[in-house]
Amino acid sequence: MRKWKIWTAFLAVFLAGTLTGVAGTGLFLKLRFAPPRDHVEFRTRMTDRVSDTLKRELDLTDKTADAIRAEVATTLDRLETVHAELRPKARSIIDDGIARVKNHLDDSQRTELDRLIRQNRQKPFSIFRLPPPPPPNFP
Repeated sequence: MRKWKIWTAFLAVFLAGTLTGVAGTGLFLKLRFAPPRDHVEFRTRMTDRVSDTLKRELDLTDKTADAIRAEVATTLDRLETVHAELRPKARSIIDDGIARVKNHLDDSQRTELDRLIRQNRQKPFSIFRLPPPPPPNFP
């Protein structure tokens, strides 16, 4: 076989592996870090995850684990109430900021900004565009 055939085969295998790795990593990250689709299922999974971790790490009895599961569920309910109160305030701050940014733009830039905002709100995350990282832990 000639040298160019060997190098072509080598390059083809390398490119196929690279594309598979990139696509697989993107798909994994999208599925792993995607926002929850079903709120009830997400809450159940979070309650189970926290409760099971505490039960395993603290070596809890079944009775104590059940009591802690109830407390975790109550805490998540309270947290959701706070988020519901803050969500409209956060939305108004964002909308005010967008309006203030638009004051510095010309008409074509405003149109482009509106398109970008609409695109981001319709499909905020894709295979290669991940959600932001969680906030840092503060003491």
